[in-house]
Amino acid sequence: MKSSTVKAGKSATTQKRERSTVLRSADVEDKVKKSFANQVAAFIKRYRPALEALAKR
Repeated sequence: MKSSTVKAGKSATTQKRERSTVLRSADVEDKVKKSFANQVAAFIKRYRPALEALAKR
C-alpha cells in the first residue's frame, strides 16, 4: 500500500519529480527493449540462411 505522506526531508514536489523521473526511465527502458527486439528480428530475417547453415555444422 502506497503512502501519500511526505517523507522526512523531502517536499511533496521533490517526491513527485522523483516519481515522474522513474516513470520516464521505465518508458525509455521499454523503448530500448522494443528497439533492441526489432534490431534482433531484422538481423535474423536478413541472416537466417547463414544462421541455419551455421547451426547445422
